[in-house]
Amino acid sequence: MRHYDVVIVGGGPAGSTVSTLVKLYSPQLKVLLLEKAHFPRHHIGESLLAGGTPVLSEMGVYEKVKQYGFVEKLGATYVWGRDRKPWGFGFDELVTQLEVQGKSISDIYAKAWQVNRGEYDHLLLKHAASVGVEVHEGARVSRVLRAADGERVVGVEYSDERGTHSIESMWLVDCSGQDALLGREMKLREYDELMNNYALWGYWKGAKWKFEYLGHPNLTRIFIATTPRGWLWYIPISREVVSVGFVTHRQTLKGMAHGPEQLYLDEIAACPEVRGLLDSAHLVRIADDQKRDVCSIQDWSYSSRQKSGPGWAMAGDAAGFVDPILSSGVMLAHELGQKAAYTLLSSFSASSDEQIRSYWKFYEETYNTYLLAYKEMAHFWYTNNFSMETWWWNAQRILARQDSSINLTDREAFVRLAFGYAARAESLSLFGSYPIQDARQIVDGLFGANYNPEELSSKYGHHSIRLADSAKLTRGMYYYWGCIRETTRIIGSDKRYIDLHPAEESLLSLLDGSHTLEDLDSAARNIRAHKERTRLGIDLLVQLDNIGALAWN
Repeated sequence: MRHYDVVIVGGGPAGSTVSTLVKLYSPQLKVLLLEKAHFPRHHIGESLLAGGTPVLSEMGVYEKVKQYGFVEKLGATYVWGRDRKPWGFGFDELVTQLEVQGKSISDIYAKAWQVNRGEYDHLLLKHAASVGVEVHEGARVSRVLRAADGERVVGVEYSDERGTHSIESMWLVDCSGQDALLGREMKLREYDELMNNYALWGYWKGAKWKFEYLGHPNLTRIFIATTPRGWLWYIPISREVVSVGFVTHRQTLKGMAHGPEQLYLDEIAACPEVRGLLDSAHLVRIADDQKRDVCSIQDWSYSSRQKSGPGWAMAGDAAGFVDPILSSGVMLAHELGQKAAYTLLSSFSASSDEQIRSYWKFYEETYNTYLLAYKEMAHFWYTNNFSMETWWWNAQRILARQDSSINLTDREAFVRLAFGYAARAESLSLFGSYPIQDARQIVDGLFGANYNPEELSSKYGHHSIRLADSAKLTRGMYYYWGCIRETTRIIGSDKRYIDLHPAEESLLSLLDGSHTLEDLDSAARNIRAHKERTRLGIDLLVQLDNIGALAWN
């Protein structure tokens, strides 16, 4: 029986991300990816978010995607509810704001595309193979193998054109999408009845272009508009073809006399913004395996109540999917596939089973944070029919709960969430190619934590400083450079926290009530002189003060 360190089931964005990053960071590991289809294959989910692009860079595939010829996406336009006035956002807004603050950031953080998923996923899968991942297409997993205790996953059985094969693995990662290999076998999947939706979509050739909705053909926007019974997406996946989809609650389809396809055409006809764009267009099929002109998919909102266990983990749609309303699916597959890879790599170097369990617990907590943020936003979109200002306010509420020191307007909060940032702490891992302090500065800039060091020096400079009695020290974790790093976590009075860079832990001894900002800053600069990118003393004090962890003598 052949043995692999990591076996991944599913060759979509999550599977390609996990396998590529594991192989790049640990080339000595044997990584096998099993994909049931032969790529390219037809798939839904064509509009990407800029929040996932940094992971493409880390995978080494960014330039391939950029040069492929996909339609670049700059943002989104909405016509929602009673007010038919278009509104939206652009990813470049965030980069512009950071540049105004004097922070340098690569343009990859504002890059996204509208893609033909068959071509996009095939590009990623070929890249995984190019870095040393063993890729088998046409390989359908039929059985999960377990140890004698019935708990630990130790391999899989799969079939291909050569027969049936059994293989052993140290870790199995389920990236099988809505097939949910492990979720269905272990009965872990839970559906959200509030968003028990049904989607119908097709591809139109000869559609009209309207700048107000779609932007420039070289810098496009996804266009979303409500209809009497749901909402439509309108995505230019090439210069010639647009993807048009209709999302509605499954209850809508009950009692429909003429079937789903007629409902799809009726809702397009009932939407004045989209109807006029398709007057001269016709439906086409974009892939050999696309079976119908109008495709369908259901049960869009679900999550697995457990996303890892002994010898196994999930990532991508296999672990959970929220809704297409914010186009978060592929971005979450990349971001959380990245975190699954980091957690795997840390597990291989862990010193105990307890440490491994703590890593996967952190992974699940991170995963659930992302899903909850997008789930709450989607709930709000479907249960209310208010103005754009109301959507912005709800995004502010979601992000503020994650970090009560957030200092953003309602619209800025919405753009952060729609960009791909669920919370400040989780966003740090997006900047995996940056020194940790640079990453913190960028994320602080995104979330409004800006301050004038000169002004604050006068506030802090005349006091001796110490940790507040209510402050607690514990162990924290963060994702960085291919692994999970453990560090000291300082928890403030309202349960917010900051994680210290390992080199900053020596600064804790200065927070004893007998030292000043000058002492702290001098020690921090000395650490930085030895190539460690720690915070300056003033930076650390401001962040400790913001979470209520400082006292003054």
